[in-house]
Order: sequence, then structure tokens, then C-alpha cells
Amino acid sequence: MEEKSRILKKLNDDHTRPVLFGESFGGSENQLRLLLKYLPDECFKDINLILNNTDHDLLETDRINVLWMQHFVNQKEAKNLGSKDYVEKVDYIIFNSNWNFEKFVYQFKVPESKSLVIKNAIEKIEFKEKPKDKINLIYHTTPWRGLVHLLKVFKSLNIENVELNVCSSTKIYGNRFDSVLGKEYENIFNECKNTKNINYLGFVENKNIIELLKKTHIYAFPSIWPETSCISAIESMAAGCEVVTTNLGALYETCAPFGTFIGFDRNFENLEKRYKKTLSNSIKNFWSKENQEKLKLQYQSINFLYSWNRRSNEWKNFFDEARKLKK
Repeated sequence: MEEKSRILKKLNDDHTRPVLFGESFGGSENQLRLLLKYLPDECFKDINLILNNTDHDLLETDRINVLWMQHFVNQKEAKNLGSKDYVEKVDYIIFNSNWNFEKFVYQFKVPESKSLVIKNAIEKIEFKEKPKDKINLIYHTTPWRGLVHLLKVFKSLNIENVELNVCSSTKIYGNRFDSVLGKEYENIFNECKNTKNINYLGFVENKNIIELLKKTHIYAFPSIWPETSCISAIESMAAGCEVVTTNLGALYETCAPFGTFIGFDRNFENLEKRYKKTLSNSIKNFWSKENQEKLKLQYQSINFLYSWNRRSNEWKNFFDEARKLKK
């Protein structure tokens, strides 16, 4: 475990990021933990794996510098990819979607010769029959990604036997992050708590989210955030949920051809009107034969295409090739 321990120690010692690795359970941090779980220690020999941080001090001269960039192009931790000096020193940049890669090429002209797309992955989710007595919706991501708009839509729905579970909290990124931003979202969380047929669950560990998804019919996600991949959508699809979202960022790349989309609109009043209509139709048509056939194919496809058994081989092959080219 020497190589993995080295990588983890460096991540835990990095205090330049707003999110401390050791206390964060966000998507990027969990992806790295799973990568370490699924690859043997020797795969990381001679590799300096850096997560979402272009700080020059994290580069090492005696190892292969691999930057795993899951952030959006305008986040400050990515800014040094616009620096010629930094890009010359980093050996490889791994992006989590083609959409994200193309944004960095356009914004920073990152060299394609150093870039590679390796998509995110999930652990297989066992199928479970959905309850028939009601329709369960879920929102399980951070609040700034669209919760305020979902609340408005949900309050205006006039459909019986529909409940919404809200698993959202700034605590997902740890105490330091929560102490800075937590109060900003207290009002919206209180509104969730005081709204009929909404169950506000706050921060929920990922293993418990998975169990909730098995009982959930629809992931209601009117996204206003440029997702660079969207693990919450991948997990939802793998659990047999219909994903009703916007086409902003990499969401179409991640969820097509199974997701149900509306075009993103910066006029949020228009977005809410269109999302309400689309979500209502998805609720009413959830048990239709056509939709059930689609969700069955979705479940099989997503669990195969996004499996860690498949993705770990991609990473292993990449690390092996990087070492060969370095010699």
C-alpha cells in the first residue's frame, strides 16, 4: 500500500483547496477513493496523481505528473492550465467528459497530446422493484445546482401521491466548507422542511443515497450548474430512475439517450415553466410500457458502461503506457 498511501497523504496534506480531501465526500473525492480501491498498489508506481488543483507546488520532478481535472474551466483551482509554464511541466491531463475537455481546449488551448478523457464510474447497483403506491422524486446534489427552482416547481404540481426526498447540504464538502457557506442555504433548507410532501434529509452518506435511489422513480434535477460529468445522474440511472434535467454542461453527454431533457434557459421563470410541464409528464407516464422498457435498457447499459471493473482497466492501461513512454 506504499504508493496509495503516498497519494492519500499528499491529498490530505493539501490545504490550498477550499475543500479538504479528508473530510469531503463530494463526487471528485469519492471517485479518487474508488480508483484507489479498484487498482492495485503497483499501478501507481512513479505516478504523481493530482486532483483538481493546478498549484505548481504539487508537481514533482521525479514522477509522472497526472492532473485529474473534474472541475469546470472557470473554477480557480483550474486557472494555471492557462499558464504555459504549468502546462509544460504537467505530463498528462485527464478529463471526466468530452464536454469538459473541449471547454479547456477552447479556453486555455491545452495540448491535445497531453489530454485524455476517462469518464467517471460507479459500483454496480442491484435492481429493486419500485413501489407502486406513489411516485418518489429525489434531489441529491448540492443546493446551488437547482434546488430553489425545483422547490417552486414542486409546490405548483397538482398531482397526488408524489413525494420529494431532498438530500442536500453543504456538509458534503466537510466542516470547513460548511462553516463558510452553510448559512447561505439555511432558508431554502427550512423551506423544504416546511413544505408538504417534501422530506428534507440533509447530508446523506452515499451508501444510503444508493438505497434511497432503489426506491426512487425520478431524479428531479433542473440543473443550472455546468456539470462536467454528474455522478448523481449516473447513479440515478444505474438504480433504474428516470432522470429529468436540463441539457446544461455535460449532462446530455452523460445521460443521453436515456435522460429526459429540457433546454437550459437563463430566464429562470421560463425554465421553471418548461421543467414543470416535462416533470409532470414524466410522473404521469412513468409506468407506461415504453418508459419501463427504456428504464430496463438504461439500467443494464449504465451499470455496464460506467462500471469500475471496466473503468479501472482504462486507468491501468493509461498508467502502464505513461510509464513506458517515460523511459
